[in-house]
Amino acid sequence: MVPAGSPLGRATIERLERELTVGDGVHRYLDDTFYGGGQWPLLSCFLGIAHARAGELARARELLAWAASTADADGAMPEQVGQHLLAPERVAEWVERWGPVARPLLWSHAMLLRLAVELGDDEGVRA
Repeated sequence: MVPAGSPLGRATIERLERELTVGDGVHRYLDDTFYGGGQWPLLSCFLGIAHARAGELARARELLAWAASTADADGAMPEQVGQHLLAPERVAEWVERWGPVARPLLWSHAMLLRLAVELGDDEGVRA
């Protein structure tokens, strides 16, 4: 793999931030229509790990905090959130087909923990 702090790693992180990130939430790809193309907590955590490995710990903690903030009152994290939708007109189609967005999604929880471990910090998971 490419080290996150290398020129190619940093350029990749910058492109992800520029093209797929709004605030602290990360989209899968620009033409995503799945449930409207929302932001995925687990992708924010993946990006957070890249930032942490590039030495950008403050940004990694911001992404961790955002991902943790997507949990509901019971602590269940979703597959994706309906913020900054890329294709809002497609939400009803997916809800009709499969019901609401998956919640809880184990993978979202696992990535939150993975980023917290990467940072050596469990503060974000208690937020």
